Amino acid sequence: MSDGYDISGVLKNKDVVFYYNQNRQWIQVEKVLVDLNDSFKRTPLPVDLMEKLRKAVIVIFGIGSGGSRLAVGLARDGISQFRLVDPDTFAIENISRHECNLLDIGRYKVEAVKERILMVNSLAKIETFPFDIFGKNDKIKDKVFNNANLVIASTDRKKVQLKINSECWKRKIPALFTGCYDEARAGEVFYVIPGETTTCYECLRGGTKQQKSSKKYDYSHTRDSEKYKGEPGLNAAINLISDVAEQYAIALLLRKEDCEMAKLIAPKRNLLFIGGALGEGFYYLKDSHCFGKPFDFVFPVIKEPWKDCGTCQVN
Repeated sequence: MSDGYDISGVLKNKDVVFYYNQNRQWIQVEKVLVDLNDSFKRTPLPVDLMEKLRKAVIVIFGIGSGGSRLAVGLARDGISQFRLVDPDTFAIENISRHECNLLDIGRYKVEAVKERILMVNSLAKIETFPFDIFGKNDKIKDKVFNNANLVIASTDRKKVQLKINSECWKRKIPALFTGCYDEARAGEVFYVIPGETTTCYECLRGGTKQQKSSKKYDYSHTRDSEKYKGEPGLNAAINLISDVAEQYAIALLLRKEDCEMAKLIAPKRNLLFIGGALGEGFYYLKDSHCFGKPFDFVFPVIKEPWKDCGTCQVN
C-alpha cells in the first residue's frame, strides 16, 4: 500500500464516501457525495441522456497523449464503463503531454489511467488490456468488442487502426479515429458508422493522398535526455484535437436522441481536419489543400468509398 495517490470509493446506502491513503492509514475526505449524480449537475444534458451515457460501453485503443485525455474527459462527461487497450508503459518522456505524472513511471498506461478515471467516478467499471489483443485468440477480441457502443482508435500505428476499423465494420460498431501529425500542427477526427457513413478508415488511408511528416523521429527507449528524439508536440496542441474528438464521441453515443449534440453527426461529413496554432500553410491533403489560418477547421468531403477498400467494399 503506497501513500498519497491511493484513493477508494465506498458505497454506503446511497452515499459514496471517499478515502485517501496517507501514512498507511485510510482517511475519509471532507466532501461526501450524497448522490454521485451531484458531480454531473453542471453537465448540460437531461437525466435521461446522462443515464444513456452512464450505460454506454466505450472501448479506447491507445492510452497515450490523446487517449488518456479522452478517457478522463469522457469520465467527467458521465461515461462509466470503459475498456482500455494499450500494451505500453508510462515513461519519463510522456510527462509533458499525458494525464499521468511522475508517480506513474513504469506502470502500464491502462492501469494508471484507470486510477485517474476512478478519481472522477469511483463507481466506474473499467477493464484493462495491457497487451496487443490482435495477437491473441478470438475470445480476447470478443471480450474487448462485444456489446461496445463506441470504439475510439487513438493509436499512432496505422496497422492497428486498420485492424480496429475492420473489427468495428464487421461487428457494426461505430468507431471514432483521431490523431495528430507533424508535431501536432494539425490533426484529424474521423468517424465510421457502419450502414450510415459511405466510407471507412481504410478508404481514408488508401483513397486520399495523406500528408506525411516532414521529419523522421527515433522512438527509442533511451533514458538519456540528450539522445531522446521523440516527436515533439505541445500538450495544448494535442489537447485541442482530443477535446474536439471527445465531443464527437458524446455526439455519436447520442446521435439517435433529440438533442443538440446529435446534430453534430452528419454521415456525409464524417471527416474533420483541425489546424492548430501553427497550422497555417500546412497541407492536410498532399499538394492540394492547406489551412489558411491558425485554428482552421475544414470538413473535406469524401464522395465515395475507395474502390480497392478491403473492408467496406468486400461483398
